[in-house]
Amino acid sequence: MQLQDIGEFNFIDSINSDVINDASTVVTGIGDDCAIYKANPEMEQLVSIDTMVEEIHFSLRYMTPYDVGYRLMTANLSDIAAMGGIPRQVVLSVAAPKALDVAILDEFYKGIKDQCKLHHVNILGGDTVSSQEGIVLTVTIIGEVPRGTAVLRSGARPGDIVGVTNYVGYAATGLGALSYGYDGYDMTILGHQRPDPQIELGQALRMHGVTSMNDISDGLASELHEIAKASGVNIVIDEQIVPLHEETYTLAKSLGTRPVDYALYGGEDFQLVFTAPKELEDTLKKIGQITIIGQVLEGNNIVQMVTKERKIETLEARGYNHFGN
Repeated sequence: MQLQDIGEFNFIDSINSDVINDASTVVTGIGDDCAIYKANPEMEQLVSIDTMVEEIHFSLRYMTPYDVGYRLMTANLSDIAAMGGIPRQVVLSVAAPKALDVAILDEFYKGIKDQCKLHHVNILGGDTVSSQEGIVLTVTIIGEVPRGTAVLRSGARPGDIVGVTNYVGYAATGLGALSYGYDGYDMTILGHQRPDPQIELGQALRMHGVTSMNDISDGLASELHEIAKASGVNIVIDEQIVPLHEETYTLAKSLGTRPVDYALYGGEDFQLVFTAPKELEDTLKKIGQITIIGQVLEGNNIVQMVTKERKIETLEARGYNHFGN
């Protein structure tokens, strides 16, 4: 059955169940012109928006509709994680061709709902419209963080250490394996199709006193440049310490590429990169899933890497650019 066969309002009615996962924060959900949620007076509110466009951010050749919905929510949840926050509410908008199979749209929403349920996030409403070509999915997320504690990009200071969570270059490895039809990349393919936001780690890092933080959506090099620019510092990392999965090394060897480039320029890992005072290094390592990869220096917005040959390489702010060539 196609979307045009059931119409906008019937489709909306069909997806409005199982959307409230924390009723304590909701006054009025779906059904009015606006939803009403309760903000905790001890918290500051966080808001972010992400859009995914078919054949730009995702392809149904490499991902199921469920994966796309799941990954869309990860992108939004990751923005809250990067501030050390707690996700609370979302509203979403879908533009889809009239001839789209309703079952595909149902699977998009199932992926979205499952991620929301996992992280106790409410879906408070949204919009469904037609598009001339392709699917466009947009989510606005609202979160919260204790007053005065949000972790910004602008707090890095000379002498700080630089760290990342888990593996980086993971998603780009999975996409590369899918693109070339390679077998044996189950972990990184899953990392591309269903990445998870680092919400708990983000909160733990905030509570331990990290000085700046960013989520890795456009590649590690790009995110480090954002921190360096916002903080007015230089950053240097060590190629040999950047945590790469063994599947990244295997793919790079097969393709004759440099393994670390998957981390630097691949993006969409939705891990966290952060800076913290040097004296916190041992404490942060005890949290687990954290690798210290570099340090913050005095300077003016330069990001460099010590290569495995022990040479200094200046890294470009090169991630995915929607309006680049």
